[in-house]
Amino acid sequence: MNFGRRDMRNQARKGQKIVMLVFIIIIFVLVYFYSKYQNFAWNTKISETREITIEKGDNFSTLGVKIPEFNNIFYKLYIRNNPPDFNLIEGKYQLKEGQNVLETFESLKKPVPGSQNITILEGWNIYDIDKTLESKGLIKAGEFVSYAKNKEKIKALSDFFSFLKNDKLTSLEGYLYPDTYRIDTANFKINNFTVMLLENFEKKVYKKLFEGKYNNETTYDVINLASIVEKEESITENKPTVAGILKKRLNANWKIGADATVCYAHELPTQECTPKKVNEYVYEKNDFNTRMIAGLPKTPIGNPSLETIEATLNDKKTEYWYYLHNLSGKIFYAKTEAEHEANKKNYMNKK
Repeated sequence: MNFGRRDMRNQARKGQKIVMLVFIIIIFVLVYFYSKYQNFAWNTKISETREITIEKGDNFSTLGVKIPEFNNIFYKLYIRNNPPDFNLIEGKYQLKEGQNVLETFESLKKPVPGSQNITILEGWNIYDIDKTLESKGLIKAGEFVSYAKNKEKIKALSDFFSFLKNDKLTSLEGYLYPDTYRIDTANFKINNFTVMLLENFEKKVYKKLFEGKYNNETTYDVINLASIVEKEESITENKPTVAGILKKRLNANWKIGADATVCYAHELPTQECTPKKVNEYVYEKNDFNTRMIAGLPKTPIGNPSLETIEATLNDKKTEYWYYLHNLSGKIFYAKTEAEHEANKKNYMNKK
């Protein structure tokens, strides 16, 4: 009988030893992983010098796909707890052998000199363009805006682009044609980039629609109104009707009353002109807010597409004086103020 108890005690001791061993192993593994994580940023090295390409949509969370040395749990933990203070920009980057994580991140701030695409979206303003160029490391914030508003620069450019010969011009806004441009990042200059945009406008818009048909002042007014139509209506078939309504208001000495003009005096990129901002600024009187002033804004409020400029030139005559959109973007027209108020009640802020 004593033998049985002795065996049980021996088994208990063995069980305790196994538990202790497992506990020690767990502690060892935890210490190892903690140490590995703590030193990951300094001890992880790029194995060989190479070039990688950052594409649209890439971010630090997916960087392990591009950099195998980062394709592990330690990198994911590090990124989660230590997010970099900058965003990845499309382009090619050189990684050097022996760089650690922090040094690699520094390399990802500046693309290798070369070429890349710059896309200007329809309706973008000079503040959008400035923000895009700055985000790609091509300029300092505000440099493009300063250039686009510089009267001496505009005068010099007018020697090459006759449509800029206009005493009303205080900005290049409206003439910076929305398109995708291939630029040399190593030799980027604001002047050269601006010339590309103006040449595109001249080729695709001015020569086709205005040259020999309208003087520069009329051309500017059409571009100005088109810049409002661009932001007020995105559906192609609706643009001529909206342009016609806005022209009727102008000709009747009504205020245009376009919400799209409310933010421009505050020099905001398009996405920052939120409904909240519109409500905040709507009753401010300045040279651009057509809710408060008669006539056109002092300058265009963006750079319209060929489609929108054509719709503005060839507007559709209707009985409507008003329009509004629901939350889904569907437009509702009205002939009278009473009809417009009914549309507000029935459709505004609804899908």
